Amino acid sequence: MKNDQSKLLKKSGSLWLLFMVLSISSMYAQQVVTGVVLDENGLGIPGANVIIRGTSNGSSTDFDGNFSLTATSEDVLVFSFLGYVTKEITVGNQTNMQVNLESDVQSLDAVVIVGYGTQKKSDLTGSVGVVDGDDIDKYTYNDASQALQGRMAGVNVQSTGGAPGSGSIVTIRGSGTLSDAGPLYVIDGMLTGSMSSINPADIETISVLKDASASAIYGSRAANGVVIITTKKGKKGSLGIDTDYSYGVQKVINTLDWASASEYAEIVNRARDNDGNPRFPANDTEFNPNYTSDIQNESLRVAPVTNANVRFYGGGENSAFNLSLNHYDQEGVVKESGFERTTIRSNATLTKGKFRLENTIGLTRTVNNPNNYFNKERDLIPTIRTRDDDGNFSGSDIPSGPGSPSFSGYYGVGSAINSLGLAAIEDRTVTRNTVLGNIGATFEIIDGLSYKLNLGLEYYADNNYRFTPEYEFNPASLGNSPYGELNETNTNFLSTLIENTLNYKKVFNKHSLDVLLGYTDQLSNSRSLGAVARNFPSNDIHVASAAQDRVQMPSQDLTKGIQSYFGRLSYTFDSRYLLTATIRRDGSSLFKEDLRWGTFPSIALGWNVSNEKFMEDVDLISNLKLRVSYGEIGSDNVSIYAIDPELNLNSEYILGTNQGRVPGYSITKGVNSNIFWETTKTTDIGVEFGALNNRLNFTLDYYIKNSEDVLVSLQLPLYTGFSNAVPFNTASIKNKGFEFLTSYNDQWGDFKFNASANFSVLSNEVTALGDATPIIGGSFTSNTINSTKTDVGQPISSFFGYVTDGIYQTDAEAQAANDSNNPQAGDIKFKDLDGDGDIDDMDRKYLGNPNPDFVYGINLSGEYKNFDLNLFFNGVTGNKILNGSKYRGYFDTEANYFKDALNAWTPTNTNTSIPRNTQTDPGFNRRMSDFYLEDGAYFRLRNIQLGYSMPNDVLEKIKVSKIRFYVSATNLFTITDYTGYYPEVGRNNRGNSVQIFNSGVDEGTYPTPRTFQFGIQASF
Repeated sequence: MKNDQSKLLKKSGSLWLLFMVLSISSMYAQQVVTGVVLDENGLGIPGANVIIRGTSNGSSTDFDGNFSLTATSEDVLVFSFLGYVTKEITVGNQTNMQVNLESDVQSLDAVVIVGYGTQKKSDLTGSVGVVDGDDIDKYTYNDASQALQGRMAGVNVQSTGGAPGSGSIVTIRGSGTLSDAGPLYVIDGMLTGSMSSINPADIETISVLKDASASAIYGSRAANGVVIITTKKGKKGSLGIDTDYSYGVQKVINTLDWASASEYAEIVNRARDNDGNPRFPANDTEFNPNYTSDIQNESLRVAPVTNANVRFYGGGENSAFNLSLNHYDQEGVVKESGFERTTIRSNATLTKGKFRLENTIGLTRTVNNPNNYFNKERDLIPTIRTRDDDGNFSGSDIPSGPGSPSFSGYYGVGSAINSLGLAAIEDRTVTRNTVLGNIGATFEIIDGLSYKLNLGLEYYADNNYRFTPEYEFNPASLGNSPYGELNETNTNFLSTLIENTLNYKKVFNKHSLDVLLGYTDQLSNSRSLGAVARNFPSNDIHVASAAQDRVQMPSQDLTKGIQSYFGRLSYTFDSRYLLTATIRRDGSSLFKEDLRWGTFPSIALGWNVSNEKFMEDVDLISNLKLRVSYGEIGSDNVSIYAIDPELNLNSEYILGTNQGRVPGYSITKGVNSNIFWETTKTTDIGVEFGALNNRLNFTLDYYIKNSEDVLVSLQLPLYTGFSNAVPFNTASIKNKGFEFLTSYNDQWGDFKFNASANFSVLSNEVTALGDATPIIGGSFTSNTINSTKTDVGQPISSFFGYVTDGIYQTDAEAQAANDSNNPQAGDIKFKDLDGDGDIDDMDRKYLGNPNPDFVYGINLSGEYKNFDLNLFFNGVTGNKILNGSKYRGYFDTEANYFKDALNAWTPTNTNTSIPRNTQTDPGFNRRMSDFYLEDGAYFRLRNIQLGYSMPNDVLEKIKVSKIRFYVSATNLFTITDYTGYYPEVGRNNRGNSVQIFNSGVDEGTYPTPRTFQFGIQASF
């Protein structure tokens, strides 16, 4: 029995051993594994590496992202591609795999969008700033350009006020031109001049090309920098839906302290007494304390703002789509103003073999109702009620009847409007319908070589409509209109773009090569037709054909074309040594044929020091790169048809012995047909540094940007017979600066933290004007008192005027000053700067720069479990603001005064900086001086948002992928010494059509509000 058991045991052991061997053999059996590697949008990634961990065996994906290799079930496959987080997956029993790689925006291999393509961050040789869509989604913006503010060094974004729908002025590394030209915007491949038609929630990334190396691929289009916007795309997989809705309220941050009716009467009466003139009845014998108004207070309100977004996205095996809708509705904090924007954007991608088709189209409709009358000159004085006894808007309380006094004789002002009343009765809208999109087709000819055709289109139709009815608030010149007037203009704009590019990419051994060649052709046309018509049968009829008088029919037809050839070579050796060379040749229709073409080259070198062998043991430093670049970019910054003379075909000449009139024509506009390209030459030196495994990063740049042959308008000699200014290439401008950017991110348990800060230092100087005289601008009153002067050795649009030195305390002191005017005790004392013993024009000097020389931003974000907090601070220093309201508040005889004018100098009130009350102003206190200038520095909490996301276990039960609630505030606090409405004033548009010469001039810019919002985001 024992032997039988032994035999049985041996047999059982043999069977068990055989089973184990077969199992192990089966476990390690080779099998073919296939699959596809996809990006975040569900599109195949060509050239991705698929390697068996611990070996050199593997494969790479084809054009569609497909791969195939042989592996065992125990093997671990490593999937990697530049700019994506590496992923490891055990094969197991999988024979067909789908792998989705996520972008690694923190890694050195993150992909950065540059002109006509992308580059690894570690291979960049130019200065490029990036804002990610996730950062933009944290806040609600009424204008997409605000998403750039404070986000990157060297980019200054200044709001033009708080009016609904108002835009921003974007300046990249200082102004290099004497015009209002801004950056080039590239939206999904379409070249345009603005990003106002974009819904901020649609933005995936924004790249700003700052130096010539980065932007030279756009040649003449890049003189003022390039902003590249890519919008969100679809993702492969089932349908996804994202929604975001917010509601907010807005309130004015600051108001001006205007005098009440009794205070106004006291100020005017004192001024009349000082001038030796009789008082006006409304302020003295007929003063009625029951008749008072506060036009500022009555014009302001707490206003709502709503923003609604919904996005649908998805895709199949070879396609992806994205559809988004947005409606933004903002009522103004100033009554009778508001703005609405409705946007629909669609993206689609189709991939089949070596062919890829992409298209995007955006439809935008904006309806703007501006209040153009708030806080303007000659507004209602407080001794006149805003409304009469019946509740109707009014502008006079003069008793009616025989012998009634004149308006000016009763109130002491020549004219007055009721700004709120006029804004209420007037019908006005600015409506724009925009189509912006493109379609691109890419075909891989051979391995690494692809051809792309990009067709872009921008079209908009504008209707600028204003109907002012017949009205009478008072009999003064501005207080009534004896007829209704229609002013309406329709404008159609069309721009088409055709781009052909060849791109060759190849990696061999330690060499990486990227060659781009291209040709573009863009044609734009703007055509407008308007009508100014008066005298309508009724205020209810608003069509020009019904008017008795058709005063004007302004029209315009402007066409511009530009053709370009370009090429770029990017070469990398062993991920250590980098070279980028670019050349672009542009031809513009704005110049005559033999001056039409300009060539703009650039070259950049980079050294990844951290990839050198001698850095292998330096654990602290994870990244160190040095780069230097030089490049030239041009600008055809001149108005269309500037070189073409204008003819009057209906001129008459007096000829012959009888001196008879004969028909003929005359040239009415002088031109300079020899103008040519402005050229900007930029040198940039940059350092990029990373430590603590790239948790801590620094970027530093120093640049010098010289703009040469800048076009400036000159007045022709009178003997030519022409009165218009003509452009000449005679000016030069230098911008130089330093930029610094740092970021730190880390995680401690459930707490994630990210902080970034940036600042830039800028010096702007006009280095030549040629034969041009200094450019005078910055008017801030209807009396044309100018405040800025652009001249050699100074920044553009520098403030220029007299320097105050207190108040004259005696008449003898005032007379001893030898002022060219006739000051008295109580008038402003001005400094004798040239020391010649008198006060005249030679005692004026430059008083300050309207543009900040130091701009900074701070971004903080943190996440703890289901809570997140985001804060954005920004500020500026080194700039001055001209507070034009001070002119009205102390010197203007046709409007209200500041309450502080009660503290004016008197023989018994000498300890004051406010000059005596006077309306004749013999000492010319109102002249341009530093009396109007204030420090424009500010530090503010621009945005703050606190969010809460519902836990995953709750979301799983309700079958929703995301629900997040948030509260946010905009302009929560601002630290500033500026006494106007807000220290962001932009540029006014008085007098000079070139607004850059009006920088920093505040005539009471539309108040910037503080906004509180509550919102909810949900994804399905």
